[in-house]
Amino acid sequence: MKLKNKIQKLISLIFRKRYVYKILDNNDYFKSFGVEKDENGEYKVINNDLLVKAYQKAWDNRDFEINKFWTRAAYFWGFIVLIFGGLITLLTSSRSETAINLRLDLYLIALGLLFSMAWYLVMKGSKSWQENWEAHIDYLENFISGPIYKTVHYKGNRFYSVSKINELLALLVILVWLSFFVQYYSENFIISLNLKLIDFQATLTFWITLGFASSMRFGYALGIYDAENIGFIDRWS
Repeated sequence: MKLKNKIQKLISLIFRKRYVYKILDNNDYFKSFGVEKDENGEYKVINNDLLVKAYQKAWDNRDFEINKFWTRAAYFWGFIVLIFGGLITLLTSSRSETAINLRLDLYLIALGLLFSMAWYLVMKGSKSWQENWEAHIDYLENFISGPIYKTVHYKGNRFYSVSKINELLALLVILVWLSFFVQYYSENFIISLNLKLIDFQATLTFWITLGFASSMRFGYALGIYDAENIGFIDRWS
């Protein structure tokens, strides 16, 4: 039994099971924040203090996520630029032969790919939480301030999403590092079943990179929430 649990935990590092939750209907959602239907079927505020506190908390958390979105972006940009600069320095240095023989260029490419992928997924996660709090604001604001947040003044101009532009840039950076990664292996190695021809150092680096990438995208770093439809869920249910 212990061995089985250990195997399951190991698998969850690469591929995590997501639990399906029931979507809350509007009545249950509003009741959680002090709003209930009266005998005429109209929503009425029963607990104004609870409603106002929840509404303000949603705004505070939304602003926090926006602020952290850019802080995290700067954090990953710094590491990615540092790794890229290290790779360029290594490849253009006249004394780089020893470092290349040690596969340092491969390690830098693998790090660049993983950090770029982490940057993209962190942005997606941050944006998801921001949208979560914005959804709460959309639902609750009618009872407090009116639909000020979801009412947009449109003048015929294009509305560009700053966060989505950053996501596209992150995807571009991922593709650049991925092309380096593929090019490195295609130019330096061939697929062979002959153990004498296998470079175990490079092979191990490949599988470690793939393992960490899978863990970030499908495994340990993936949230456990899942639902059949779009809406609010009660994660305690």
